[in-house]
Amino acid sequence: MSRLSEVFPRRIDLKLLAVVLLLSAIGIAMVVSTTAGTPRGSLGGRQAIFVLVGLVGCGVALAVDYRLLLRYSPGLFAVSLLPLVYLPLFGPRIAGARSWLRLGGGFQIQPSELVRITTVLLVAWILENDDRPFLQRKTIVQVSLAVGIPAVLILLQPDLGVTLTYLPFLAAALFFGGLKARWWLVLLLAGAVAAGGSWFLLKDYQKDRIRTFLDPDLAARGAGYQVRQARIAIGSGGILGKGFQKGTQSRLGFLPVRHTDFVFAALAEEWGFVGVAAVITLYGLVLSRGFAIARDARDRGGAMLALLVVVDLVVQAAVNIAMNVGIVPTTGITLPFVSYGGSSMIASWTLIGLVLSVSYRRFVNV
Repeated sequence: MSRLSEVFPRRIDLKLLAVVLLLSAIGIAMVVSTTAGTPRGSLGGRQAIFVLVGLVGCGVALAVDYRLLLRYSPGLFAVSLLPLVYLPLFGPRIAGARSWLRLGGGFQIQPSELVRITTVLLVAWILENDDRPFLQRKTIVQVSLAVGIPAVLILLQPDLGVTLTYLPFLAAALFFGGLKARWWLVLLLAGAVAAGGSWFLLKDYQKDRIRTFLDPDLAARGAGYQVRQARIAIGSGGILGKGFQKGTQSRLGFLPVRHTDFVFAALAEEWGFVGVAAVITLYGLVLSRGFAIARDARDRGGAMLALLVVVDLVVQAAVNIAMNVGIVPTTGITLPFVSYGGSSMIASWTLIGLVLSVSYRRFVNV
């Protein structure tokens, strides 16, 4: 037992684990702060439960050898797509989208968040099997399909926010895998065409968000109410913030969805510049530890797995923050580990478990 107690902590990246635990604790505190005294006052307790379930998912991902998961990733990926095929056809419509499966007891699950786990495993497995300086054309097609198939199925629900969280997987895979300049040009042109064509698939409220971003004057006429209130909340926080549960924009109901998409604005109002800087630093540490784990990984598959996960989580955080301050259109992307949501929390913690698994098995005899 003494031998296990000595070796086990040394092989787990406790720094990464501590950072993500702190982000999750901040998330629970913000959900409590923004919902206390409202009909949603129980969400803080539910968020704590989600974190605990996420820790279980993290533990399972750590316990199972990631190399085994990579080997069986094609089958795991195929099975995970079944709910995504089912939902657009037969799923219940909730908040205008068929993205959720009801589990009973008031709990719901969002399969699109969980499929991120099998997608990153499959992409890392594909990259592991192509170790040339530049990716082969076949590999580029395989990676594009691995990310594109679930992304299209999720867009059919429709859920643009979650769809966009898949794109960092593709970008990171091609960047770290090695892509020639001419292929980047092809992808940029294809992305521009796809972005233009997707306009006709967007809902009216999604088009309004883009119009507001392009024409800020629309905010005064109501289309940009969310971003406008978020900016007011962020600006009113000052250096040290107004204090826990003292944010007027969130407590008085001016800031919409303050416990999910716009939790960053509520955090800035309560904790000010100091709190915002601390949270951004924590995400920077997640990226730093992920790069360090990838550098020390025992194989290419593990390195790619760690890189893909941390880049996706940090890009998701960056887009959410940019959305809160009005730099990018509102897309419904949540702040990882901080925004309220069970499926996102569980999936994100399980992804961290995969990174920890790579770190734990960096030794040859493990």
